[in-house]
Amino acid sequence: MHPTFDVITSDEYSMIRTSTGKTAIPSMGILSVKKDATGCPARAKSCIVILGNKDPTAWTKADCYAPVVALPIACMLAALAVQHRQTLKQGDCKNAFIQSCLPEEEVTIVRPPSDCPISAPNTFWHLHKSLYGL
Repeated sequence: MHPTFDVITSDEYSMIRTSTGKTAIPSMGILSVKKDATGCPARAKSCIVILGNKDPTAWTKADCYAPVVALPIACMLAALAVQHRQTLKQGDCKNAFIQSCLPEEEVTIVRPPSDCPISAPNTFWHLHKSLYGL
């Protein structure tokens, strides 16, 4: 298991909340069934997502902006590759920021999903790595 978070008690959460003024961000579990080419269920997937819209931190656009390539730039890069007889390769980076380490000074507390099997009631998660939604 990745050292993504530490489970903390409600008393520890109260001390952190008092010292930092940050409240716990809610989370939820997403369950989905992936189907094969014939439409039959092939496997089940689950993930925990953070409701980032409930994050009380005031982020600026510069803090959370992920640069992407505009279509004219992609066309120019393709033309340059053809001109220089290079091979183009494509990569899927939709999960590029998942499991990234949070800075030491960043305190992020998450309320686990209500029916989470690994966390007892009235416990919270102190994140060390980012989860989807942050």
